[in-house]
Amino acid sequence: MDKPRILFSIPTRHHVEIALDELEGLQDLGFECGQFPYAAKEGVSSALGRLKVIVQNALNLVKIARRFKPDVIYFNSRVEALAGIRDFITISIVKIFYSRKVSFILKSHGSDLTAFERKDFIIGKTVIPFLKKNISAWLFLSSEERNQVIEAGYLPATKVFVTKNIVRTDHFQPDPQFRERFIIPSDYCTLLFVGRLIREKGIYEVIEAFAKLKDKYKAFLLIVGWGPEEQNLKELSEKLGLKGRVIFTGFVPEKEVTTFYANCDILVFPTFFPEGFPMSLFNSVAAGMPVITTPTRAAIDYLSEPENCIWVESKNSESVSKAIEKLLDSNNLRSEIKIRNLKKGAIFSKAYVAIELSETILSAVNQYVCRTPFEEAEK
Repeated sequence: MDKPRILFSIPTRHHVEIALDELEGLQDLGFECGQFPYAAKEGVSSALGRLKVIVQNALNLVKIARRFKPDVIYFNSRVEALAGIRDFITISIVKIFYSRKVSFILKSHGSDLTAFERKDFIIGKTVIPFLKKNISAWLFLSSEERNQVIEAGYLPATKVFVTKNIVRTDHFQPDPQFRERFIIPSDYCTLLFVGRLIREKGIYEVIEAFAKLKDKYKAFLLIVGWGPEEQNLKELSEKLGLKGRVIFTGFVPEKEVTTFYANCDILVFPTFFPEGFPMSLFNSVAAGMPVITTPTRAAIDYLSEPENCIWVESKNSESVSKAIEKLLDSNNLRSEIKIRNLKKGAIFSKAYVAIELSETILSAVNQYVCRTPFEEAEK
């Protein structure tokens, strides 16, 4: 098999651009690629309603597969209990109703590896064993995840790969009206946080650290994103005397977030969430921003201090504050990091990542083939 035909799952909200760019990148390399929707519908919250959507999506995938005749079905998913149930149901339905030989590949956008240790009937004894048997390749976004999976014996090394997300490296354009739009004086430095507003992303530490520096430096903090902690964070900012110096944008569509990376000065992202390949971090790198972050997962794979970033301790606002000071006190350091990060960003481009992904897919398909029930019966 030279170039397998690949069906890509396309999410409806998160990671949409990443999935589409992977598809287009492989098409640019001569692969025939199709797509199918793979996410819950907005407004469906009941367990029965979600189950119905999963089954409907799976049956729709079967229809698409019969027309497209894929050699590979590529899932943008996660390693965790609920996503595992969805993948289990979907693959089961495909194996029952789609008679051609096909390999299943799963890309994990973040992972809860404790799912592999579950002992309960549904996850531990049904879902995980089924997925381990039927998925040809598991793609993780960091060496840390890959090593943990292999060392713990969850999966054989031949089935586990490390991949990147694609960053749209050509989309970061300076906007002369950016500061005017947010009423930021030209002599002020702009600190940036991008992410879901939950405690695990380190956003509380960012605000607390900024509060310690507000009287010493001319700086604004822009917080891009939304989440359950938004109101609490606004109240904290006001309590710490940051009113007028912290800007909450609320939810911003993926395509519009690029203007923040291109026009802000420093990313502050002290996450302790089990990140895979945090896009806010690597978009910032590709845009040439110095970054302040924690040494976890993909960050460790590609960044080093002080070449690309300043490492900080998680859950430690004092550590974050000192890192911000270090960058604000040195224009030379910020300029040097910018040059290196612009160069580093090239390895996250669509062309670069698509080549790596194509090699991974070909390796996986050549090693493992998931047989359908019909073929197993004939064997």
